[in-house]
Formats: sequence, structure tokens, C-alpha cells
Amino acid sequence: MDSQDVCLLLNVTKRTLQTYRDKKLLPYTSVGGKFFYRESDVAEYLESKTIKRK
Repeated sequence: MDSQDVCLLLNVTKRTLQTYRDKKLLPYTSVGGKFFYRESDVAEYLESKTIKRK
């Protein structure tokens, strides 16, 4: 997934996504100045932020 895909999925801005990268909250790969994210990593990040009911 590229940055635009992740921004739309997480409903965050490109700047917020950059902060996630800077804080190492979301793993990424950079190719030619463009950032890519594994779908499984994004899903894992979402799962970690999900509040579960008891």
C-alpha cells in the first residue's frame, strides 16, 4: 500500500502518517522517495489501537 492508501484507510493526513513513521509506530519501506506499507502491518497497527469490549 502507498501513503495515500494508508491515509485514506486510517483517515489521517500525510503529515500524521509521517509522524507515525518518525515515531516508528508503523513499519514502512522507501523506494525512490515513495513510502510503502504492508497491508498486514497496517492491519496489526489498527488491531493494536482497537478498544475491545468486555
